[in-house]
Amino acid sequence: MSTRVGFLYILRSTVLSNHQLDHKLAAFSHYINRMITLPITKQAQKQEWNKILTIAQNNRFPKHTIHNLKKKLSANNKKKPLGDKQKITQGEDKKWITFKYHSPLIRKVTNLFKQTNLNIAFKPTNTIYQQLSHKSDNTNPSGIYELQCNTCDMAYIRQSGRPITTRHREHTRYIRTNNPNSAYAMHILNNKHEYGRANEMLKLLKSCNKGLKMNCWESFYIQIYHQCNRLITEQMTRDYNPLYEQAYFPRDLQHIP
Repeated sequence: MSTRVGFLYILRSTVLSNHQLDHKLAAFSHYINRMITLPITKQAQKQEWNKILTIAQNNRFPKHTIHNLKKKLSANNKKKPLGDKQKITQGEDKKWITFKYHSPLIRKVTNLFKQTNLNIAFKPTNTIYQQLSHKSDNTNPSGIYELQCNTCDMAYIRQSGRPITTRHREHTRYIRTNNPNSAYAMHILNNKHEYGRANEMLKLLKSCNKGLKMNCWESFYIQIYHQCNRLITEQMTRDYNPLYEQAYFPRDLQHIP
């Protein structure tokens, strides 16, 4: 004799999701499958279904897709064989790798792995943890910075594992002592241009720690500024990475003409 319990799980229904379509379908499949398989009463099941429809509506998800998903899962649940474990273990020899889902363009990269022994999974860039976690009040971090020329508005891009204002003071000292160690200093001196204070000329583009990730961000920003004709000639580079063309264009670069 089976007993159906009258209880519900509370589902989030008021927040607009920023996840990709595959993640949303997986979430709705989980909610619907749980509603179908849990031993709850008909009334509780109806309330659960209404809650799922509310979530779909609040996230602008097509209702007909939800209804079709319910029909498919209900049919699969009735036809599900018992003890068939061979199909489950077929893909166990494959490895999983994850990519951050910045935009649909990321699939141009992940499609390259289709014929390999790798399974692709995506993770969102905007999570609840990121929204609720305490953000650092550090206004002088390390990372990728921009130094702007006060005369021609061209920019010098570089990385720093120390506070970026420390690097600004060093560039200023190089200018005053006619030191060629800085491409920014050479630009100011060779062209007799003007430079300014840190709060006027210095800008943090990307906060990050010293290492491989910082090197990649530096190369990315230098390439973008070069393509937008905003990089000083003293820093021109011939290095070109086609992957950066598929990257998500950061909001902090929208000001570049």
